[in-house]
Amino acid sequence: MKTVVIAQCRLSSTRLPGKALLPLAGKPVLEWVLAAMKKVAADDYYLALDYDSESALRPVAEKCGWNVCAGPLEDVLARYLKAIDESKADLVIRATCDNPFLFYEAADSLLKEFLRREQTKPSDYMTYTGLPHGSGVEIFKASSLRLAAEGNDSPYDHEHVGPSLYNHKDRFICEFLKAPKRWFYPDLRTTIDTPFDYFKAVNLADEVILKRKTKDAFTTEEILDGLSAESVKNPVLFVPCVQKGRGTGHLRRCLELALKTRGRVYIPSDSSLEETSLLLSEYKDRGLKDIQITDSLADMENYALVAADPFISSPDELYKYSAATKVLSIDDGSNRTVNADYLLKIIPSLENKKSVNLSEPAFIPMPENKKKENKARKDVKKVIVSVGGEDPLNLAEKAAVFMADSGYKVTLVKANARKEKLHDVELITKIDNLKEHLADYDLCITHFGFTAFEALGAGIKTILLSSSDLHEKLAIKYGFPCVRKGQLNKDNLLKAVEESFSASPSIDFSSQKDLPSFIKEVAAGKKYLCPVCRNKDSFNDEVIARTADRTFRRCKCCGMQYISYTRQNVQTEYNHDYFFDDYKKQYGKTYLDDFDSIKVQCKRRMSVIDSIYRRHRALSQPVILDIGCAMGPFLQAASEVQWMSYGTDICKEAVEYIQQELNFPASCSAFPDFDSIQEFGIDQFDAVTMWYVIEHFQNLDSVLKAVSSLVKKGGIFAFSTPSASGVSARYNRDSFYENSPADHYSLWELDKAKGILSRYGFKVVQIVSTGIHPERHPSVIKHKWTENDIQFNMLKTVMKLRKSGDTFEVYCRKI
Repeated sequence: MKTVVIAQCRLSSTRLPGKALLPLAGKPVLEWVLAAMKKVAADDYYLALDYDSESALRPVAEKCGWNVCAGPLEDVLARYLKAIDESKADLVIRATCDNPFLFYEAADSLLKEFLRREQTKPSDYMTYTGLPHGSGVEIFKASSLRLAAEGNDSPYDHEHVGPSLYNHKDRFICEFLKAPKRWFYPDLRTTIDTPFDYFKAVNLADEVILKRKTKDAFTTEEILDGLSAESVKNPVLFVPCVQKGRGTGHLRRCLELALKTRGRVYIPSDSSLEETSLLLSEYKDRGLKDIQITDSLADMENYALVAADPFISSPDELYKYSAATKVLSIDDGSNRTVNADYLLKIIPSLENKKSVNLSEPAFIPMPENKKKENKARKDVKKVIVSVGGEDPLNLAEKAAVFMADSGYKVTLVKANARKEKLHDVELITKIDNLKEHLADYDLCITHFGFTAFEALGAGIKTILLSSSDLHEKLAIKYGFPCVRKGQLNKDNLLKAVEESFSASPSIDFSSQKDLPSFIKEVAAGKKYLCPVCRNKDSFNDEVIARTADRTFRRCKCCGMQYISYTRQNVQTEYNHDYFFDDYKKQYGKTYLDDFDSIKVQCKRRMSVIDSIYRRHRALSQPVILDIGCAMGPFLQAASEVQWMSYGTDICKEAVEYIQQELNFPASCSAFPDFDSIQEFGIDQFDAVTMWYVIEHFQNLDSVLKAVSSLVKKGGIFAFSTPSASGVSARYNRDSFYENSPADHYSLWELDKAKGILSRYGFKVVQIVSTGIHPERHPSVIKHKWTENDIQFNMLKTVMKLRKSGDTFEVYCRKI
């Protein structure tokens, strides 16, 4: 059979017009598609395009050694039939030209499989399933397609071709084969259908090109490697403030970050910042691509992160962003930032550090060029004046003239100066990479912002001009000499110069941190719903704590505290090391060394369960299931008081120890993915337990539903967990949340447990407060009481009565 590759193409796409000719790593998208499919071992290659696109696309096709067949725009099926007639094809490999990342190796494999089966089990149509969306092809017989077209007036079939065969399986034999492992990645997407797809495709192609020398068709492994790059896997949308009167720093920072992270910047069409076009031109000259700028927020859900850089955000803005994806807000002046998953302060502010996740001036990029400190007033000769892109009060020009009149050599950096010339002042519209030129001067006059800190880093004297009460307060707080709002004159300016020699701004720039790398970390982080309610608007829940790595919220529906965002990639492996080496590092001995002491606690817990259960039961032998049973101390304790013990744990080594050494039935499974009937032949238990396990589940709703189904009516559910209402959480909140393990997704409080458990048919019978630590109470710390002091022991008793322990156990009955 004559095999012909026929690729369809048009330029009239409604979502992304002209996409076939868009640039991609130095070539049009179409060239990459044709180069990939030319790798497939066929007899001929045809581009099936529409009449209107022919003049623009034919030169590309012929350059790549392809034949061209033009046909009607809307009737793609007719185009294929025409190309079949012209090429005299018996077998067609169909590709589309919005897929520059085709797995040509998979297409070759599919062709061989089709031909192999033709001898014994022939078919009309065949394709691989499970390839990335945009990396596959279809194969069909030309005769079958002709037959499918006869009398077929379905617009859908005529537009998409393949359905004319596989939607009519009563007439045609169609094979959908699961792709071999090398190409099976059903969750990935490589096609170009929208502007966002093209943005990702540009990043993907650039990531691949960076690691190779040729511009040949992309291989499967190159494509997969590129898809794992952060710019492709976790793309970032930067949303700067572009309002007039808010300065240019927000836009400049976002453009810089987009350039370094391959991110995208949202600039609305109604931007009122006059310097927008000038800044865009500057960054495009530095390599920013047109596709990295967008005026649409319609596809926010496709980004891993929206990084907002507002002056003051509005609640509506953050709500809209957070409803779509993760949200980072940088230097946000708003007090209503509950919807932000992560708050980052870079420019030092008046706010309390605790209100943000991280306050880190080390992200301000310091200049490499530094000047030796001026020792005397006479050393100050050259002055640079720069207050950013906007200066509504015209402070910069006034200050420049005052300094020039005082005998200094003054350079004013201002793009939109009100006067073309100023007496004895050198006027420059911009200085590229200004921070590296600051060391050429002796004094910098600016306002509170990046330039002020860069000037300090360059080792030159710095004076601030205050345009608002806020700027004035900031300057005073951080030790900058400043000219107060409304008081700019020559005398006050010269006074500030004198003050600069004794001033000691309180900012530590001894270390530097890379903001683009940090942004990538935040983008790769995870966002979580309330583990109980699973409400999609959990991002609107109250924020109760922010740490450098995580954000904690309280669900407005059930009251549960939970991790709502983390930038930590938590992958705890419950294996041999977990119970031996890791356990020993934390406790000084292995889990088995500690087995007997753990069992003592298990016996106490079992006595509570046994007492509650037998109050209403005959003395028959009950059955109990311990979820997260580890190496079995609780199973042994339960067995010793005549309970039939069963266990399940995610750790294979632990389960094997229980089965082989303790001789209890145990299942290796990740609850709630567990079938008790299949594993043990038991559908329900008299008691189910979890000891320091429940907090590890991200989806607690499914877990508690599963537990409820496993417990008999009147049976017991018991668990232990750290307390978010204990002495540490109450009196050492910052430390409590900072040190809470990264895989503790829910944080239980005593007064919320009853309401949450009642949702799943449980009534709390008893709560036991454990982990009583008087030494963590502020009174003990203040008075330095010890265990030998009566006050210490009295406090210990009170804490037990008030259930103020750092852990607690819940015992409840299924009703």
